Amino acid sequence: MWFRPVILLFSCALPLSLAAQGEPPRSLPKPGESAKDTPMPEPKVSVKKVGEHLYRLGEIEFDAKTREIRFPVTVNQREGGPIEYLLVHENGKVHESILVTSISPLHLQVVMKLLRYKAGNGDVFNRFLAPEALEKEGGKEADRGETVSFVFEPEGGKALPVYELVIDGERAEAMAPGGWVYTGSAVEEGSFMAEAEGSIIAIYLDHLAMFNMTRDGADLDERWGARHTVIPEIGTKGVLTIKAGELPVTKQD
Repeated sequence: MWFRPVILLFSCALPLSLAAQGEPPRSLPKPGESAKDTPMPEPKVSVKKVGEHLYRLGEIEFDAKTREIRFPVTVNQREGGPIEYLLVHENGKVHESILVTSISPLHLQVVMKLLRYKAGNGDVFNRFLAPEALEKEGGKEADRGETVSFVFEPEGGKALPVYELVIDGERAEAMAPGGWVYTGSAVEEGSFMAEAEGSIIAIYLDHLAMFNMTRDGADLDERWGARHTVIPEIGTKGVLTIKAGELPVTKQD
């Protein structure tokens, strides 16, 4: 896959403020709703070519051939819980997230679209529906977005799949291996909600986040915590890489 460096021009204004720290009531997406179905407000942005297959949008670097995406993150929490997010914007719900970043979720959405990742809720949020509502309002597994994986590489440290940063309180061990579904967030009243809320990678299901997981317990907000035995010190900087598909599972040390 290749594409020319492009300048994307959009007329809608970027929301200037992110959501407050307080936790709003968690709501369900409307049937079939996701950002792929609604015109998305996008700012004026410039994509620059920096290598044979490499491009950059702001602080986000991406590979048009491998579809890998890399951007800077910082360790925000390393122990305790509950934890509801793996990654939020630095002005988002930082009290509930292991990692934070300064990149724009809207820029990340643009990059995901340029690399032709498919977004979709599918059946990801079905577990929040009452049994009698499933047939009418529930989604289908076939309509899920693409599965992606995340790798965190701290400065001077070992790269780890991000599920190893999370402890499953029910099993008292690391989160089970697996990927996340690119659900794509949502557009509400002209605002791209991942940008407005700062929510990027959810552990506890959140239809306003860009990525959600389908593991058992994704609908339990108090099950997950930060795994201090592998997370470096708070403030440690590093790089998060998004890869298409699930990572091969290797034996842990």
